[in-house]
Amino acid sequence: MTRAAPDFATPCFRRIKENSRGVWVGARIHRTCMCTVNGTDDSEPHAWRDSCDRYPHLAADCNGAPCSVEKVWTSRGDEITEDYYLYLIDDRDHAVKYRPDSPEANARKPVDFNTLPPPRF
Repeated sequence: MTRAAPDFATPCFRRIKENSRGVWVGARIHRTCMCTVNGTDDSEPHAWRDSCDRYPHLAADCNGAPCSVEKVWTSRGDEITEDYYLYLIDDRDHAVKYRPDSPEANARKPVDFNTLPPPRF
């Protein structure tokens, strides 16, 4: 049984596709805060926590790059755990470094099974 998503975006981890024939990539909706540190004007971005003095807007990352919250929230992807999100990001990093021609390294391109090399074992 699947849960109905709320009408408004909330912080979460999701898997989405950059295009309809692409591979799954990790995406997240999160809050980053630029609140004052120890009452001074020195600010640095950090994850939002209850002790922050400002309530920041939502931000989103799609496959490790900033994107719009609407793109992540309205996609047909599933909500996933943080571990699975980190796996998808690490898989992309590995593919970019060691298999630059693989679909995981080029998530915005559609997968063409006619030109895909056979799997290596």
